[in-house]
Amino acid sequence: MQLLDQSKIIAAIKEAGKVKKRFLPSEFGNDVDRLNAVEPARSAFAMKAQIRRAIEAEGIPRTYVSCNCFAGFFLPTLAQPGQMAPPPPKQTVIIMGDGDAKAVFNKEDDIGTFTIKAVDDPRTLNKILYIKPPVNTYSLNDLVSLWEYKIGKTLQRTCLPEEKILKDIQGH
Repeated sequence: MQLLDQSKIIAAIKEAGKVKKRFLPSEFGNDVDRLNAVEPARSAFAMKAQIRRAIEAEGIPRTYVSCNCFAGFFLPTLAQPGQMAPPPPKQTVIIMGDGDAKAVFNKEDDIGTFTIKAVDDPRTLNKILYIKPPVNTYSLNDLVSLWEYKIGKTLQRTCLPEEKILKDIQGH
């Protein structure tokens, strides 16, 4: 992973002596200090947290951006395991857990807009910018229902219990 390569940027900022505005590390996604993840995600989040601690230890002005899920990555496949490209399912869909957990899905353009605006906003200095409009919050069941309405067809839903998902993750 290239996450730890940001330590080179931190070293360069330290060597230069002063940041004109602030550093926005590449950690878009979830707030790594507020997660309870399993491997292999836990290790990736730990690297992001390590970068945060290094930035803070150097006193570098910063803004962390927590934008949750990229809509363009998750929505075209309805977050189906192993499926990386469209189209979304048209017959069956796999539901993780009971499908009722909510997540925030943001358009990448909107994430970029909020991020750029944060650079000049003194309220975001040394803070975490949470991009989570309530209208972008959906469960997987919500998304599947919207997709079913759009295609005019009911999909067969297969629920994977949390215990099975965790067991499968540990097996890889």
